Amino acid sequence: MAVVVTRDRPALLVQCLRAVLAQERRPDLVLVVDNASGPETALALAGVPGVTRLRSERNLGGAGGFRAGIEAALEAGADWVWLMDDDGRPETPACLGALLGTAAEHGADLVGPLVVDADRRDRLSFPVRIAGRTLFGVDEVAARGVLPGFAHLFNGALVAAPLFHRIGLPDPRFFIRGDEVEFLFRTRAHGGRVVLDTAARFLHPGSEHEIFPIMRGMFYAVVPGDEFKRRHQFRNRGYIFRTYGMWGWLAADVVRYGWYYLVCRRADLRGFGRWAAATLEGVGGRFMRDGPAPGRPAPSAPSPPAPPA
Repeated sequence: MAVVVTRDRPALLVQCLRAVLAQERRPDLVLVVDNASGPETALALAGVPGVTRLRSERNLGGAGGFRAGIEAALEAGADWVWLMDDDGRPETPACLGALLGTAAEHGADLVGPLVVDADRRDRLSFPVRIAGRTLFGVDEVAARGVLPGFAHLFNGALVAAPLFHRIGLPDPRFFIRGDEVEFLFRTRAHGGRVVLDTAARFLHPGSEHEIFPIMRGMFYAVVPGDEFKRRHQFRNRGYIFRTYGMWGWLAADVVRYGWYYLVCRRADLRGFGRWAAATLEGVGGRFMRDGPAPGRPAPSAPSPPAPPA
């Protein structure tokens, strides 16, 4: 079953759903989690037959949206859940079938496709770090075949239902940024088998505008363009470091963002202070005690089937 999380991007949502419904191995059910979108989303979905909409009256964020969709898919009897945001889409109709085949061949609990920049097909949407190198080119990663231990979630990732039963669902308290990273680390910590199928491709907007080289390109700092996303990313990243004992990574971030704000940004003390405050909030884990996880929205009726050609 496929789960697509959306909020106020009806044109992109329709493009995504058409690619999902065009799969040679078509999902048994397509669930769209509508994160408190305006009426344009419902109007757009009316033109896409065979889709079930889960409407939330408040924005659950990506983390809460995926959790809600996964819960609904599991209740409907899903064996596998194919996860994506509305701004991504499978590149070809063979994508889901390829992921299922790779999962069976490698005994994987989680299979991710290669996430490619939708506007520059020779570049990755998100870089991959292999053997101490940060790789941005599609060809240099694809040449390595199936890679164990890593995938970019939740952009077209295929997850086995028993994995959710074993380790739980995405944590909605992350809201945005980091929920997918935490789920990946949690999967690996519980012995789940993760593989990246570089032959299966998933298109997504590039992240180049958020990635800044430091130390002459030896490392990179990821800095979102608005303060809301920055705070959530830095906070959630700090929590992940604490939860999984990644103190070396935290130390590296002190250097990484210290260099970015104090050298690249020429003594941006305010920016560095905001990074430090958000990161320390995450390390302290206070935001994870804010209250219970939100419930799942109720499903609306599925769209009617397509008329015969």
